[in-house]
Amino acid sequence: MKHTMMKMIGLPIILLFKLAHPFRFLWRRIYFTARLSADVSDMDFSVECDGRVHVSGTANIELGRRCRLGMDVELRTDEAGHIRIGDDTRLNRGCTLTSYSQISIDDWTIIGEYVSIRDANHGLKRGEPMRYQPHTSEPIHIGRDVWIGRGSCILPGVTIGEGAVIGANSVVSKDVPAYSIAAGIPAKVIKMRQ
Repeated sequence: MKHTMMKMIGLPIILLFKLAHPFRFLWRRIYFTARLSADVSDMDFSVECDGRVHVSGTANIELGRRCRLGMDVELRTDEAGHIRIGDDTRLNRGCTLTSYSQISIDDWTIIGEYVSIRDANHGLKRGEPMRYQPHTSEPIHIGRDVWIGRGSCILPGVTIGEGAVIGANSVVSKDVPAYSIAAGIPAKVIKMRQ
C-alpha cells in the first residue's frame, strides 16, 4: 500500500521534472550569461555560459562573439591587467585566467577543463615574505585555433602560435611555434601538425 501510494505521488513529479528539464537548462544558460554581463562591460550578447563565471578584481575583460564559458571559470584582472578573448573561443569548466599585464586569446581557441593561465608571479627576493612582494608580470598571447589540453598551466611571457596543440597537464614556460604539438613538464615540441 505504502509503495503504491509513493509510486502514484512520485510518477507525476518525475514526469514534471522530465518535461521541465530542457527549459531548466535554457533558463540556467540565460541566467548565468546575464549575470556575467552585469560584471563584464565589454561582452557580446552571443556569449554563452554553462554555469557561474567568477569575475573579480578590476574586471578589465573583453569577450568576443559566440564565446562559450564553462561552469566555474574564473576571470581576474588586477593593477593594469587586461583579458581579451576572441570570437568563437571555448573555455571549459574550471579554467582560471589571472592577469596583471595582458592575456590575449585569439579566435577559435579551445581551452580544456582546469587550465590555468597567469601572466604574473610573486616576487622572489630573500629576506621578505613572497606573499608581500609586488608581482612581476609579462603578457601572454595565445594564437588563433589553438587547443590547450585539460589541466595545463600557461606561465607568464609565453606566446603560443596559431594552430598549436598543447597536451593535457603540460606546463608551458617557453614559446610554442605555430602548428606544433607540445607536451610535458616543461612543455616541449614533440611534432608538427600535418
